[in-house]
Amino acid sequence: EWDPIKDKYIAVNYDATTAVEAKALNKEALQAEVGLPVDRKVPLVAFIGRLEEQKGPDVMVAALKEVMEEEDDVQIVLLGTGKKKFERMLKSAEEKFPDKVRAVVKFNAPLAH
Repeated sequence: EWDPIKDKYIAVNYDATTAVEAKALNKEALQAEVGLPVDRKVPLVAFIGRLEEQKGPDVMVAALKEVMEEEDDVQIVLLGTGKKKFERMLKSAEEKFPDKVRAVVKFNAPLAH
């Protein structure tokens, strides 16, 4: 299921010989799917996980805000569900940085790939 050669959820399958170009294309597909500006040069960080205390989503959001205020060229995609207070924190980060952050607070198996 998670093998990039045959993963049905990624835009472009790849192996060791095609990974560099395919990963750039998959990044662009992800940016487009979540509504971020498509730019293969900008660093993209993703978090996929449960939004519970032990995972530290509050720490992550605090760090995210600091990074976003200091860095112009970075994008962050957050995917997960859990406690409503953490879901609201993620959505708040997206609202504060609409061209840089996307919070997907629902279960989405294809997007997780």
